[in-house]
Amino acid sequence: MNEKLLIDAKYSDETRIAVLNEFGELKNFESERTNQRPIKGNVYLAKIARIEPSIQAAFIDYGANKHGFLPISEIHHEYFNKEVLSKSEDEEQTKNFNKRYKIQDVINTKQVILVQAEKEERGNKCAFFTTYISLPGKYSILMHKKQGNHVAMSRKLEASEKERIKSIIETIDIPEDMGCIIRTACEKRSKAEIKRDMEFLCRLWDEIKSKAKSSNAPELVYEEGNIIKKSIRDMYSRSIDEVIIQGKDAYKEARSFMKTYTPSHVKKIKLWDNVQEPLFLHFAIEEKISDMLNTTIPLPSGGSIVINHTEALTAIDVNSGKLKDEKNIESTAIKTNLEASEEIVKQIKLRDIAGIIVVDFIDMEEKKSKAKVEKKMSDLLKVDYSSTQIGKISQFGLMEISRQRLRQSLTETNFSVCPYCKGAGKVKSHETIAMGVIRKIEAHLLEKNPKRVVFEVAPDIDLYILNHKKNIIQELENNFQTSIEIARNLKFTDDDCKMIIKEQKHNKDKEKQEKDIELNDQKRLENKTSIKKQKARNKNKKADDSAIKIETKTKEDNRKKYKHKSKHVNTKNNSDESSKNDKDKINDINATNDEKQSQEQTLEKPRRKRYWLRKIFS
Repeated sequence: MNEKLLIDAKYSDETRIAVLNEFGELKNFESERTNQRPIKGNVYLAKIARIEPSIQAAFIDYGANKHGFLPISEIHHEYFNKEVLSKSEDEEQTKNFNKRYKIQDVINTKQVILVQAEKEERGNKCAFFTTYISLPGKYSILMHKKQGNHVAMSRKLEASEKERIKSIIETIDIPEDMGCIIRTACEKRSKAEIKRDMEFLCRLWDEIKSKAKSSNAPELVYEEGNIIKKSIRDMYSRSIDEVIIQGKDAYKEARSFMKTYTPSHVKKIKLWDNVQEPLFLHFAIEEKISDMLNTTIPLPSGGSIVINHTEALTAIDVNSGKLKDEKNIESTAIKTNLEASEEIVKQIKLRDIAGIIVVDFIDMEEKKSKAKVEKKMSDLLKVDYSSTQIGKISQFGLMEISRQRLRQSLTETNFSVCPYCKGAGKVKSHETIAMGVIRKIEAHLLEKNPKRVVFEVAPDIDLYILNHKKNIIQELENNFQTSIEIARNLKFTDDDCKMIIKEQKHNKDKEKQEKDIELNDQKRLENKTSIKKQKARNKNKKADDSAIKIETKTKEDNRKKYKHKSKHVNTKNNSDESSKNDKDKINDINATNDEKQSQEQTLEKPRRKRYWLRKIFS
């Protein structure tokens, strides 16, 4: 078979891997981003944070923001308290140990434990851990034993092939505390290849144990590896003729990893050095990847399938569409359902859909036609890497499929929840939102009775309310004697509604405001009058000081004059006249000050009257 394994590692932020069959169709697809590195398969030295007896589980601290979940069924008995473990007589009793004892009796908080991640974090659910560590290889899986040292074989292997591989495994020294599972890829492989794979896993287990002893919890002990290593380990097979890689770093890493498993196949790895044309664009994969993100997938005969994801399950609906060439309804249903089963299995693998899958086929009356569709689905799902369980088609035409989750689905890695519909897929109509806003306004008016209120709503909702609900807004304004304004907020979604202006009540608030204004006016008037009085007092003090100075000067002059009275008669007369003139001046100054005070007092009275007259008539 001329299959190709394509690895696009041109950009360091994202690595994409695709497998094309001999017809150039997309057989498998995976992608990994640097900000979404999975933790599944990683081994941590963790610490028990708390024990929950109600669910018989413990939450562990492994170094992430959220604690991990560890049930009692996934705790190996080597981590149990020795006192409790000594009560069990032999190893057979430890098989049902978890059922007979409680988790709070066998482990303690802050106990250090070696765990491996089995499930990723999904939404509010934390990661799931186990102490039974398994290390996957190319042809086998080395795992921590649960029931003694054993070797398990894949069911898809034939009996003769199982005996041959078992004889090879017996020659390999497997650690006492580990067992192994032989994978389907081990079929028709040489003894050297199987032995090399098992020895690599045994060395890896020894490295993990030695690193765990020298580490402090919580710490990452072993990382599963990037997507390039996983693709060569899991996807690469003899049916693939060449591995084409775009990106020099990825090319070097793939070659070094291939040497550890199958050195003879290193020559199949080739570097894509065409700078002008990208690898996926050359093989026309970009269009196929974009089609994988659509919810509706057309069928060759004219029908279609619709894939919808919910929190609990994935629903797939089969529609007949334009198919009209068949003779009757039964033949149309069989042909459409058979085509749909092939496309459903293909989309399940490409999109990594896991969990419960419910397929709604077109109703078929005959049992033979139902059996054909069931057989077709089971045959196609046998090739799937993850384990699946298929139910029969019910009388309502429904088939239930349970598929193991190996990694995050394509929708989880490429889509985010819509902020408007919150993942529901539908939003409320403008009519429903507008009536809801009006009810909120009415409830607000009944509760607080505001004079003026402004409501902010989402874009387009404000126009709808003002155009179609204007009569209701006016009726509310008349009933409550208020003014209602509808404003737009670009940051709001449809259901958001907010009152942004504080309300002012009718009578009580007005009276309080008027009283406050009057008190402020009175205080201002009192301050003005006190300032004027103080100025008048200062003027009187200055006048008194000047008069005292003049009196002292006249007294001194009179003394001098009396001493020389006999000699200077003429000067005496002059001094008398001057003293009289000075006294007259002092009297005139006092009189002018009294007149000014009386004038100011007379002016203040009409000003006060005018102010209060204005207040009354306004």
